[in-house]
Amino acid sequence: MIEVPQWIDGQDVMGQGEPYNIIDPSTGDVIGILTEAVGEQVESAVSAARNSFENGAWSSAVHSERRAVLRRAAESIRDDGDKLCKLQVSEAGMPPAQVRGHIAATAAWFDYYADFLTRDGGETFRQLEFATTLVEREPIGVCALYTPWNVPLGLSAVKLAPALAAGNSIVLKPSEESPMVTRRLVDLIQEAGLPAGVLNYVNGRGTVTGAALANAADIDMVSFTGGHAGGRFVAEAAARNHVPCILELGGKSATIVFEDADPDASLDGALRSIYGNNGEACLVGARIILQESIANDFIDRFRARAEAMLVGDPRNESVEMGPMISAEHRSRVLGFLESAQADGDQVLFGGPGEGAGYFVRPGAVLVSSVRSRIWREEVFGPIAAITTFRDEAEAVSLGNDSRFGLAGYVWTRDINRALRVSRKIRAGTIVINSAFLRELNAPFGGYKASGIGREGGLHSWNNFTEVKATVINHGRE
Repeated sequence: MIEVPQWIDGQDVMGQGEPYNIIDPSTGDVIGILTEAVGEQVESAVSAARNSFENGAWSSAVHSERRAVLRRAAESIRDDGDKLCKLQVSEAGMPPAQVRGHIAATAAWFDYYADFLTRDGGETFRQLEFATTLVEREPIGVCALYTPWNVPLGLSAVKLAPALAAGNSIVLKPSEESPMVTRRLVDLIQEAGLPAGVLNYVNGRGTVTGAALANAADIDMVSFTGGHAGGRFVAEAAARNHVPCILELGGKSATIVFEDADPDASLDGALRSIYGNNGEACLVGARIILQESIANDFIDRFRARAEAMLVGDPRNESVEMGPMISAEHRSRVLGFLESAQADGDQVLFGGPGEGAGYFVRPGAVLVSSVRSRIWREEVFGPIAAITTFRDEAEAVSLGNDSRFGLAGYVWTRDINRALRVSRKIRAGTIVINSAFLRELNAPFGGYKASGIGREGGLHSWNNFTEVKATVINHGRE
């Protein structure tokens, strides 16, 4: 059985709090244990980060040194891909083909920000007659990073890589549901050449470890990806301490399929969007909005494909969908089918899976009203809410009928329509004729209840740096 220690100031440290069992969700078996970090240990991690930042070994390191460490980290992640994959499959239940994509993206973020450092140049202004103003960015300080269990590697890397590239020190608090793979990632980055105390890892329940980190007095910024309750708590704590806070909190994204869309590509895309990553992703196309003229045929084919999906142990390379992360989450997901019936919706297919693990069959519900619970709330599981529309205006109205605004998917052969709809949907990312594509230079984040701020490219760089103007008088007073 694996025991996961904390990593504080360059050393393994056993947690002093309650033990937390690490479960294989495909079997329900205990495969490891995490003893959570208590408040005093979190404070030690924050203190170590502060000391490392102030001593300048990393924060004042030249860009070439930081680039070399990031590059070695990327190489180590790729070299360690098989082990990382096995860890994530065993504790999070994701099919390995999808996890390998996460690993590739994780390494890519470290390479990207290694390259980004070659472009860091600042600005110069000469509007004052006898002065020159230099505008530069410097590391923001000690960063508290919170990452979720559903994409533990990629969503850690999108924060860690730019934060480290900028010269910050870090306290990483990943989900207690997937501690093994995130701890392995920390080891790989540390071994790439980071000074002690620059990267610290504390883990445990959000109410214990997460709360202690949010309330720590010596944090300079917070970046949080996760659920709404945790995000609200972290944001409130950050506000009390006047600390900037970036939030990515989830979504209920629309997949809009027009009658002129490629029938096979749109079907494939809708299936991948809602059922990929076991349906446990913030950006899934959870609301499928079909033009009336194609709806019946689309639903019939969608159902046939979904019901034919192989659900089971994700160690089997042919399995298309693994288990939910926990028994509790499985019950919550299945509860949406029960509430759909109570709301008068038509449950088309889906339900409990077979076996000892926390399996759910891919499902779909034809909603009777946009007031239905399954239309309005984030399921974070493999159940689609489906409705129909008559024309473009109604499609846009339905697409925007959500308190979330993370992403959206539009399927049409008409590029003019695609751009019109994209500009009218209030979401941070709109993908045309694909299940999902991400450009590393582009911002990712959401409108409304989906969060505050953006990650990726220059946006992450700005999140993890402070801007400073230096005015040089070279003439008269």
